[in-house]
Amino acid sequence: MYFFEFLKSRRKKAALFFLAGFFAGGILYYLCREPAGESLAALEENMALWASEEQDFLSVFLFILWERGKVFSVTWLAGHTKICKAYICAFIVYVGIQSGFLFFFFVTMRGANGILYWLASGFPHLLVFAPLYAYSFYRVCECRRDRVMPAAVFVIACFAAGCALEARFNIPLMRWMYG
Repeated sequence: MYFFEFLKSRRKKAALFFLAGFFAGGILYYLCREPAGESLAALEENMALWASEEQDFLSVFLFILWERGKVFSVTWLAGHTKICKAYICAFIVYVGIQSGFLFFFFVTMRGANGILYWLASGFPHLLVFAPLYAYSFYRVCECRRDRVMPAAVFVIACFAAGCALEARFNIPLMRWMYG
């Protein structure tokens, strides 16, 4: 099966898993709003404090590379086990929960402007990461037996580019929005 056929055959299922996670994240935020109110307020204050600090590109890039690399490597490692399809479904739900929680956090703290904060929190690096994860899911589900080195080099280069985009453009964008 080719990549675009893979995407076409699974897009509805992936969208449903993401939306289920998104709404579960919203419900989770709503349920945690009262018990964790102080922690969420502290999180907002920490984000404003973080935005006022200046950090060099290399340290931010290495931090992002480490944090995103852990999740990305687990995706590839799980792809070589029997739980690969269940892991991919769980990963999509997890990303939806994360996105929904963050969406409702920003909307609650910032009102209607929170939607812009939420959109800015994923721009521009998710323009690289979303297709990269889709391609990675395709490689681990459909091409597990292939050991093609150019594909691995392409995936690693795109991953590093996504991390660089996040460090170079997303961090200053979020600082600008909080400043």
